[in-house]
Amino acid sequence: MTTTPALPSLVLRGSSATARFEDGLDYVQWEQGGRVTRIPLDAIETARGLDRSFEVVLTTAEADRPPAVYAVHDASAAAVTAFVAALEARLPEGAAEGPRVDGEELITEVPAGHPPRPSKRNLVIAVIAVIAVFAVIDVTVAVLREPAWAIALPFLQIFACAGAFMALTLGRGLYDALRLPKHGITVMAELDHYTDKTKVYRYVDQDGGLHFYRESTGGQQLELSYDPCNPSRASARQSLYGQVMMALMAVVGLGMACGGLGFTGYQIFLALRG
Repeated sequence: MTTTPALPSLVLRGSSATARFEDGLDYVQWEQGGRVTRIPLDAIETARGLDRSFEVVLTTAEADRPPAVYAVHDASAAAVTAFVAALEARLPEGAAEGPRVDGEELITEVPAGHPPRPSKRNLVIAVIAVIAVFAVIDVTVAVLREPAWAIALPFLQIFACAGAFMALTLGRGLYDALRLPKHGITVMAELDHYTDKTKVYRYVDQDGGLHFYRESTGGQQLELSYDPCNPSRASARQSLYGQVMMALMAVVGLGMACGGLGFTGYQIFLALRG
């Protein structure tokens, strides 16, 4: 008895769009501009790749109307080749013989159950703003009190920022580890692939959406709990020891942040008071 080997779950990341295709699903998930859409295989006339670009050409009901095209640019050339091969193997027979239906009418949008994540541009702006504020404070203290503070204060502020990052990251991780197993949906994620730093697991939500989770420990499967309103937010099962360590390190980070920012505030207060 022979079986047809399952196709791999593929992710194609470009400069402005990401395409996902998983064996067993009858659509390509497309992420672009903060929107997540599903393109059914029946809506695809052909898939084509050229070096580092990938295009999905939709079917059209009118021969004289140009078809809609979804494109991923600046992706890995090897990933484009693999993605095209996997998709062509699953397209319905005769998909390239001519228009069947209007592909755009078959596309559905996945409703966003949560606010969009801040873009990298907003994050960069926030970091620049924080650096600018700290620079103004350092210069003011150095001019009004002691020039040596122009060197000492930045080290304290870096210390405070590192503590704030620890507190926010570990605090959020601990919050998810405590909340999601009780109020979320628990699944067994499958090992998808390795990177040079960690393992990447994949899981499918209730609506069939494909998600990925990074974890350095674990075997072929990993127990995950995800938020049903935001399926991409998940947490691996944590032991009591792991939860305690996360809490302690979050407290340490909070102390670092409060200490560094408090001392900075005290110095600018003394400088302005004269």
